[in-house]
Amino acid sequence: MDNPQNVYTPKGAAIFGTPLGWLIILAILGLSFVLIHFIGLIGGMLLLGLPVGLVVVSYIWNRPKIGVWGTLIMAFFSAGITRYVPGPWGLTVDILLALSWLSIILNKSIKPNWKHAKNPIVALTSFWMLFLALEIVNPSGNGLIAWFYAMRGIGFYQALTVPLVFLFFRKQKDMNQFFNALILFSLIGTVWGFKQQILGVDAAEHHWLYAENHHEEHVLHGVLRVFSFYSDAGSFGSSQAMMALMCGILFMGPYPTAKKIKYLVLAIVFLLGFAISGTRGALAVPLAGGIAYLILIKNFKILIAGFSAMIIVFVILKYTFLFQGVEQVRRMRTALDPNNKSLSVRLENQKTFARYLATRPFGGGIGTAGFWGARFNPDSLMANTATDSWFVKIWAETGPIGLMVHLVVLGFILGYGGLKIMRMRCLKNRTQASALYAMLAGAIFASYGNQVLIQMPTGIILNFAIPFIFLIAERDTKTWLKGIKKPSKLRELLQ
Repeated sequence: MDNPQNVYTPKGAAIFGTPLGWLIILAILGLSFVLIHFIGLIGGMLLLGLPVGLVVVSYIWNRPKIGVWGTLIMAFFSAGITRYVPGPWGLTVDILLALSWLSIILNKSIKPNWKHAKNPIVALTSFWMLFLALEIVNPSGNGLIAWFYAMRGIGFYQALTVPLVFLFFRKQKDMNQFFNALILFSLIGTVWGFKQQILGVDAAEHHWLYAENHHEEHVLHGVLRVFSFYSDAGSFGSSQAMMALMCGILFMGPYPTAKKIKYLVLAIVFLLGFAISGTRGALAVPLAGGIAYLILIKNFKILIAGFSAMIIVFVILKYTFLFQGVEQVRRMRTALDPNNKSLSVRLENQKTFARYLATRPFGGGIGTAGFWGARFNPDSLMANTATDSWFVKIWAETGPIGLMVHLVVLGFILGYGGLKIMRMRCLKNRTQASALYAMLAGAIFASYGNQVLIQMPTGIILNFAIPFIFLIAERDTKTWLKGIKKPSKLRELLQ
């Protein structure tokens, strides 16, 4: 049987504990002060950060798992940090993942069990990344640099993260730490969001809103769409909706009363965080994710009750004016208006893409639409036609063939993952896996109206969640087989 604790055996970097190590650090500090005088504060600060960077590199060199955890942390906080300390903080995710892989490849003391990465999920995510790599030669593209920036969120992060989770996050403790980290970081985001809602934005956030022209989408009729320290209100709202869904499902799990109350309170808090973001498209996250969960548990009474509740909410928003005095409810209600100008513009944009892609089965190229298209080729049709939807973006940049491949990958993960969960026997395992699955399903369906799958931290969260679903299933099977040898423990396994 595999022992996850012995996946690798770090030997530890000793250089920073030697006189030579201290000499290097002092030399860097001295050089930093010199550069502060001759070059300026920014250059000196960069060099002052080098010792910290070297320590981080040494840790990841021996424990690649730390680098993977670091990507989750930076996915949450990099956008917020940028408002206070300008810089390419988003690239830290790439750097941390790259360092993790380099440590595995070059550090001979790390000996991962590669058979853990031999599964259809890793194969499919790698195939999707290979398809994106072939898009480099798309004659309609904007070049290699635009491709590099744009492909990261589309498939690169996933292709690097999923195998690492399968290799190094195999213990129940890892699963628990993942849930705790999500709750902690998201709760900090909620608190920061309510600070903006109640006390207003600070100087850096005010500069971001008005000097960098983000106020038109975040200040509607004098009311702030709260964005917390996330990249925008849409990202904040989607993430909070996912967390509300996750905690709501965990609340229904086989936990002690105190823990169930904790999850219920957290679900309500995150739901309020979602509400103050004013994000309409994220409504699909709890709705679609909730339906997915009800199907997984195969409890038709709860399924009918759940559908009834969703229908009631739909009727209230669609056909009544209840709670119209609440700004967030008014904004969500506009998402169901067939005469909404935003919907008409989206449909017209899709017709434009259809005409453009009629002779381009592989699309206009990665990095030609949306933000990166506007940056590298601002006068092009692709850059000046809003994609809005995630699936429209994939269709526009990779063509109908790319969209078909992407849908097959997502469909397989949903189908195979759902089958695995339905076969689980341990109720706790099934609850945890169902919470992750519902988050994934909700985010995928919400991406029909918004680009949820590429947002931070949602994208990185799901790159962890996908392999965790299958790792829980694997652990459930092994635990059950152990229990068969000891019949007295079967009842405990079912609880």
